[in-house]
Amino acid sequence: MKVTLRFSDWTKAQWQPLALYGLLVIAFGWLLWWQLGTLTGGYSGNEAQSIQASSSLKYIFHHPLNAPHTLLVNGLLHINQHNLIITRLTSVIFGLLTLSIFYWLVRYWHGQRSAFFGTLLFGTSAWFLHTARLGTPDVLLFMLLALTACAIWLKQKPGPWPLFISFVLAAGLLYVPGMIWFIGAGILWRWKSIDKIFNKQLWMVSLGALILLATLTPLGWAIFKSPDLAKQIAGLPATGWPDPWASARALLQVPVHIFFRGPFTPEHWLARIPLLDAFATAMFGLGGYLYLKHFGLARTKVLIAVLVLGAVLVALGGGVSLTVIVPFLFIMVAAGVGFMLDRWWTVFPRNIIAQSVGAGLICIAVLASCWYALRHYYVAWPNASTTRAIFVVPPSDTIKR
Repeated sequence: MKVTLRFSDWTKAQWQPLALYGLLVIAFGWLLWWQLGTLTGGYSGNEAQSIQASSSLKYIFHHPLNAPHTLLVNGLLHINQHNLIITRLTSVIFGLLTLSIFYWLVRYWHGQRSAFFGTLLFGTSAWFLHTARLGTPDVLLFMLLALTACAIWLKQKPGPWPLFISFVLAAGLLYVPGMIWFIGAGILWRWKSIDKIFNKQLWMVSLGALILLATLTPLGWAIFKSPDLAKQIAGLPATGWPDPWASARALLQVPVHIFFRGPFTPEHWLARIPLLDAFATAMFGLGGYLYLKHFGLARTKVLIAVLVLGAVLVALGGGVSLTVIVPFLFIMVAAGVGFMLDRWWTVFPRNIIAQSVGAGLICIAVLASCWYALRHYYVAWPNASTTRAIFVVPPSDTIKR
């Protein structure tokens, strides 16, 4: 009875954010599903390889790279065994999970207004749509956001279940290129909280450790059979070693791709358009100023560490793309939007008309940015000749077992 009353009180107190979250999930669910299998006419070679790599559990066991994606594709193949849309549906699921975590994390750090506007901007951004609607494992790089959320959850509630879920998440992400470095950094960051739980909840720690070891057994066996796989797990190229000078040039290109001239990857992007548009860039600048103003906060250090380490891994030319840092860029964009609104309210604390004008202008700017990104992805990109030249695999390509 007490549990029921507590739940009822909680829902009454939280009905507004819950309703807003529900509307966002429905809206983005429709956005991610709309024309999922028909937008590009066909599928890319990488999507065909993705479904081939997911065709059997035996193959996944011997080639476990990006296992969370391939395992989910394998499970969904029971719905339609020969349709490549299954690979894209898998990415959509991870995309919706990413948006949910993004909303929670921004709301925890910057409040509900920033979370709402930030999720709108991130969820309609062209890079998110390209990644969350393409049937390749690149979407798994978004899960770094989940790892960050788990670290914060451990700080909030240092109990056995947050630790257990962190164990499971870390085990899955160790199969993703480059994630091992972020996991190691996260353990160092939250070692005090983890150590306290170790001392108080030995049974849960033991259970989590056993599950971690069992989950990583296929990875260990695969590395034993093919030692080069360890390089891919570390975020290094599958063959050869990174050239220091080429990596240095690639590192300098990361901010260029974000703000000035995007990468030429027709499968994922349109022409050489920068990753952030003019409005998002301006808000990123405001968000960066806000974070530097509060440099001592843990969240500032987390963002700096993620952006720097992520940029280095991208520059190494392995299996890590800009996807790994994109959610954190938009966290700073969301912080900038919230900061601008707060400044406006501070300047006009009692003038309702001025407050309404400021909020209206922000809404218009956000909607314009969202519309630009949607036109980029749904109109310009699929009609580009470079895009049509890549997506030529028939939708019902047969799986070779």
